[in-house]
Amino acid sequence: MKNSSEATLSSQSSSEDLETGFNQMMELAEDELWIRIEFIHGSNSFWVPTPQEELDEDAYEDFGIIEIGDDQSMINKIISLCHEVGHSLHRKNKNFCDVDHTIFSESIAWFLGYNWFHERNIVIDMAEYQTFMEQALKLYIMEFK
Repeated sequence: MKNSSEATLSSQSSSEDLETGFNQMMELAEDELWIRIEFIHGSNSFWVPTPQEELDEDAYEDFGIIEIGDDQSMINKIISLCHEVGHSLHRKNKNFCDVDHTIFSESIAWFLGYNWFHERNIVIDMAEYQTFMEQALKLYIMEFK
């Protein structure tokens, strides 16, 4: 990907563009949000927050770890990273950080992550993102029925 503002990341993007976009996303999250990103075996991804009592306001600590499942396709890794960054942004929001309702937290993470990367000229195909989001949210909704 020559310039992240020139293309939308989708399953139709070249593997080189997807790899470049993913690397840019990781770098942004690590540099701006102090999140450490690691790969784990499997197809799931998670954000593991640093416990509040371990955070030091004066230190530039990692604000949690995002674990990305290595069995995912590259577009799924991109979408997962975007969503997990959204969880971190939700936790950092002084107005909503204590709102811990699962459906709200999951929904807002989809929104916040997408917008955060979009503001930094990393655009993910909305149709693919929405499909992935809807599938994930349906699983949570089924869990609460």
